[in-house]
Amino acid sequence: MQDQDLSKKLKIRDHTGERLLTEGDFPIVVSGSPAAAIQVLGLSEKDEAIYIELSEGRLHVRAAEMGVTVWHNRLKLKGLAELSNGDTLSVGSCDIELLAHDDEIIFRVSGADHTSQLAPPEVAPPVQPREIKPIPFRTGRQRPKPPPFLRWLVWAPLGLMLMLLAVSAWFVFTASQVVVRIDPAPERISMSGSIITPRLGGYYLLRPGEYTLRAFKQGYYPLEQSISVAAEKSQTVLLVMEKLPGMLTVEVYPEGQPAAFIEGAQIYIDGEEIGVTPLKAVEIKPGQRRLEIRAKKYRALQTFVEIEGGGTLQTATFSLAPAWGTLTIGSVPAGANVRVDGDLFGKTPLLLELMEGTRRLELSADRYKTWQAQVEVEANRHQILGEIRLQPADGKLALRSNPSGASVTVGDTYMGRTPLQIPLHPDVEHIVRLSKPGYERIARKVKVPSAELRKLTINLTPRVGIILLVVEPEDAELLIDGEPKGAAPEKLRLISVEHQLEFRKEGYKPFRTRLTPRPGFTQELRVALDRQLVQKIGLPLVIQAANEYTLKLIRPKPFTMGSSRREQGRRSNETLRNVVLKRPFYMGTREVTNREFREFLEGHNSGAMKGKSLNRDDQPVVQVTWEQAALFCNWLSAKESLPPVYIKRGDKLVAAEPMGTGYRLPTEAEWEYSARFTSSKATMKYPWGDNFPPPPQSVNVADLAARGIVAYYLENYDDGYPVTAPPGSFRPNELGLHDLGGNVAEWCHDNYSIYSYSARMVYFDPSGPLQGKHRVVKGSSWKHASISALRGSYRDYSNGKRSDLGFRLCRYLDELPQKK
Repeated sequence: MQDQDLSKKLKIRDHTGERLLTEGDFPIVVSGSPAAAIQVLGLSEKDEAIYIELSEGRLHVRAAEMGVTVWHNRLKLKGLAELSNGDTLSVGSCDIELLAHDDEIIFRVSGADHTSQLAPPEVAPPVQPREIKPIPFRTGRQRPKPPPFLRWLVWAPLGLMLMLLAVSAWFVFTASQVVVRIDPAPERISMSGSIITPRLGGYYLLRPGEYTLRAFKQGYYPLEQSISVAAEKSQTVLLVMEKLPGMLTVEVYPEGQPAAFIEGAQIYIDGEEIGVTPLKAVEIKPGQRRLEIRAKKYRALQTFVEIEGGGTLQTATFSLAPAWGTLTIGSVPAGANVRVDGDLFGKTPLLLELMEGTRRLELSADRYKTWQAQVEVEANRHQILGEIRLQPADGKLALRSNPSGASVTVGDTYMGRTPLQIPLHPDVEHIVRLSKPGYERIARKVKVPSAELRKLTINLTPRVGIILLVVEPEDAELLIDGEPKGAAPEKLRLISVEHQLEFRKEGYKPFRTRLTPRPGFTQELRVALDRQLVQKIGLPLVIQAANEYTLKLIRPKPFTMGSSRREQGRRSNETLRNVVLKRPFYMGTREVTNREFREFLEGHNSGAMKGKSLNRDDQPVVQVTWEQAALFCNWLSAKESLPPVYIKRGDKLVAAEPMGTGYRLPTEAEWEYSARFTSSKATMKYPWGDNFPPPPQSVNVADLAARGIVAYYLENYDDGYPVTAPPGSFRPNELGLHDLGGNVAEWCHDNYSIYSYSARMVYFDPSGPLQGKHRVVKGSSWKHASISALRGSYRDYSNGKRSDLGFRLCRYLDELPQKK
């Protein structure tokens, strides 16, 4: 109620006087019932006009919705309205005015009793006295008293009435006033649970106990509600009736064809499929619903429908736009197979119906090249591709050389190495050239018919040079390209390619050299082995691979991999792990270069980055997969007759078990130990130490030199290299290893996984899980500048090539037997 203070007294003032109201008297019922707080004469006892309510300190009036017209300030009252000082409510001949005074609020009722005042009787004129003359009469007999049983019949109903009045009074004073509000108003309502459940206007008088209320209304589910009536003076029950579902029929037709219905279209309501067309009279909950229609070859339709409910039958009609177009295609010759996105549709000439979008079209015929193209199909549009002229199929040349591995070119195009199969334009003469270091170049003219295979084997002529050997001691063993040849002879005939010669004898330091024989010229090589004083027989500190790649012996100690949660830059995959590396290992002192990798895979290109080459011979190799790096290791092992570490299992390259002594990629544990080693244990945070940023000229990372190539870089550091630097350009760590931070990130042997933490678990020589989709990548690169990526414990993973990802070599070398 506006402008009023409801801490004041509330009263009703009518022709009977004033009555004080309490909060328990609300709502005030205005009706034709004598039991109503305000009775309106002229209404039947069942007719309720309004309810005056008290809610949260405010007065409201609500129409009772029983067909009685109520005026609020001369306006027809509909629903709920708030009352203010001076408001007037009119019901029939009754007016209720709201008056707010300093200490009280009064509902002044006028016209409710319809009492009319009677005029006093007129006074008759005085009458002149007349003489009264007696006349003779006879006294009658006195009326006899009724018998006792008749007197009982007279008094018994009166006593019964008084008893009923007493019981009624007791019921009224001990019952609770229960106001029942149901939305929407029901057509019929009943209350059971007691012998009497009187309803007075808008409320029931009920004794404390359990009752069942039932309500009925057309278009709604019957309502049945249990009600617990307490000993309170009044309580209000608010209930809502649930509307019956509606019935929905859906009709779907093609756009522009209202007479042609689409059958089998899937209908979804609020994401749940309810059936397919024709869909008739399906029950749907009332309210706004999201409707979706899906049909093959048509665009899906989404919209909203308002379901009336209450059993009402609604019909919704929709049109779907086509999602296909047509395409006419032919070929020369005719009869070519037509495939769309790999599926065979028929033979040319052909009319196709295709769904809109980009489609891969393919024509194929025997002895002709397959024709392929991408076609943009537009909905509701016809396209004509015309006749496609197919070209005769290539011939194939199966080419072998003796020895194999010769480079093959056709014209100016490099085709690969022998043995290989080459497609050639049919019935045209081609010049096929073969070349192999140490052998004469050779060229052949070749013509191959269309769609036929021709086999050709070419013997290469070696170019040989002579090497004269003078060796001390004379019985020293000779290894050529890692292959033992017995005692060194006086003269060697070698193919004119670079060879590695190794001379060794127990008790002497081995000697290695590389030379290239020259055809037509005799060369002399003198070798004198130095004696070696051996105090302790064991593993050499440094070894060289067949390609002169250097590795250093690492004798690791137990250490903890990963990082603690408090370390700045830590990532969630850097779980702390206790590791013991029991086997000593050899770690490459630097990363593998482009020159070294191209000895294995001729023609490899590491590419460039924004005009800066990554492909120079002295730069580290990048743009290599893990499999290519592993195969390089096997290739180098074969040169030294070492067992390969990686073997084929199905279509995958996996590590042999147990891991042999061949060349391999370092395990993640070996790599992290080598990168974090300081003094006597592996604890360094960064490969250069524990402080950030790195000291000058200590590591190749993203810096001022890389500005304009990478987005983020160190502004206070300049290593002089915008991209990769030659391996070994920066000073080594305490183990004598270069570039374990920066330059390029490096492939590791392990499959990638995230490990759970266990303070008591110890990992012995871990090499990762047996299976995985990715391989571990360790170390930062020339692209990195963040604290997180530059740390030694940083873990990454990949399954493809990167412009900043290379590798280095590692291997085991078993201890030599102890001399007696």
